[in-house]
Amino acid sequence: METVIIHGQNRKEELCALMAEFFRLEGCNDVRAEAPGFLPPEKIVGSIKDHSPALTCRRNDARGTAVIMDTLLVEGGAVDLAEVVSRLQLFSSAVQAINGELHLVVPERVGGCEGEELARALLKRLGLKANRIWAL
Repeated sequence: METVIIHGQNRKEELCALMAEFFRLEGCNDVRAEAPGFLPPEKIVGSIKDHSPALTCRRNDARGTAVIMDTLLVEGGAVDLAEVVSRLQLFSSAVQAINGELHLVVPERVGGCEGEELARALLKRLGLKANRIWAL
C-alpha cells in the first residue's frame, strides 16, 4: 500500500494531483497535470479558442489510449458557464478525433445539487459524452 499526501494552492490543484496519482498507479504513461510535481498538459488548439485540460495521460494498453481530464465548477478552475462550455466542446471533439477518453472531475455538491447530476445534465444539453465523471 502506498500513501500519497496531496497539497495544492486550490481545490483544482488538489484534485488534479489526486487524479494524476490515480492514473499513475493505474499504469498510465506520460501523466501531465496542473499540479505540483507534474509537467503541465499541452494546450489543445481549437477553431475558436485554445484550452489546456487539467490532466492528460496515456493508458498502458495496445493503443496507448489518450485520456483528457478536466475539472468543472471547482475552485481554481473554470466556473464561468461560457468558459466551461467552450472547454467541454473542445475536449469532447479532441477525444473523438483520437478515439480517446474524456474524464470530468466535479465537486460532490454544487449549490445544493449533486455535482455528477449537474455535469450529466450539462453534457446532455450540449449533446456531449464523457467516459467517466468523478464526483470528489
